[in-house]
Amino acid sequence: MTPKKHRTSTGGATEGRRRLRIAEQYLSLAEILENDPSDGAINACIGNCVLAGIAAADALCYARLGERYSGPDHNQAADILDRVDKELGTMLRSLNRLKTKSQYGDEWLTDSTRKSALRITRTLIKEARVSLP
Repeated sequence: MTPKKHRTSTGGATEGRRRLRIAEQYLSLAEILENDPSDGAINACIGNCVLAGIAAADALCYARLGERYSGPDHNQAADILDRVDKELGTMLRSLNRLKTKSQYGDEWLTDSTRKSALRITRTLIKEARVSLP
């Protein structure tokens, strides 16, 4: 069976640090809403976590593989992240499942989901920081 071909962009530490900085900015925005109980705050926080997680995954892939996924299906980005670390790929998939609900959905997500999204995002960013001194 032929492996799935993913659209990628090549790069290295410079590109990785740029994507890491973007991830950190999205996380900063999410953290503003970390404890906000108002309607919509949880969804907005999680939405920013998703964006931060995707950017952190890109940074990790640039740092460790010299390429990142460059298409619209973020689950394919997780496939590439699996090559770095399967557990990190699983974490990105968890965030990706929240993308539509948090950014386009019409129901409120829960505080426990927000806490989980923040934990995953912080882990992905921490791993990217270690990979990009």
